[in-house]
Amino acid sequence: GHRLETRRGGEDEREQPHRAVDFCSASGHLDIWTSPIRHMTCLVTVGSTLFEDLTTHLDAHAESFVKDLKNRGISKLLFQIGKSKLQPEKLPKVCDDNKVQFKCFAFTKEFKKMLLSCSLVISHAGAGSISEALSLKKDLLVVVNETLMDNHQEELAQAMAKEGYLYWSKVPQVLDVLQKADFTRLKEYPKPDAKAFADFLDKELGFS
Repeated sequence: GHRLETRRGGEDEREQPHRAVDFCSASGHLDIWTSPIRHMTCLVTVGSTLFEDLTTHLDAHAESFVKDLKNRGISKLLFQIGKSKLQPEKLPKVCDDNKVQFKCFAFTKEFKKMLLSCSLVISHAGAGSISEALSLKKDLLVVVNETLMDNHQEELAQAMAKEGYLYWSKVPQVLDVLQKADFTRLKEYPKPDAKAFADFLDKELGFS
């Protein structure tokens, strides 16, 4: 498995999603999700990449996923699917049955605001997403997209996990890692420093 010992905690590789698209309601607005929250919220985000494996896996195991969220006191689930046309099929009903509010969307101009409202982020492993989520002190579980060619996602996720900032997983293990994750054991990410983060990437990924 990809259980980490100690860890603490985006949007995408600086390509902030811009199209405001809401597949699951007619309004096209996400106001109820970005207004001051009274409930704990989980955000699943794939950024601007295509990461249908993650959507498919979480949807196929909707009952286990929602049960874990409920056990963590989470009552809202935001699901960002990016460029994909594949929408979760089981999750809306399972969420409804468990009194968890559900919203599925492609992109939004209000991503930063939305991210601020969340307590738990399940994110693809883009460096921009990781840095942003950690800088906002979010509990973070990073999921590596193994379908991307010539990427350093796994090395980055492992390196950040080794430092104790986050948990990481590949798609098949994501719910197992989530179930076992104790986010209180994670270290708080230092004050955002773009150069320090770039230096960290260079060091860990062998660019320097």
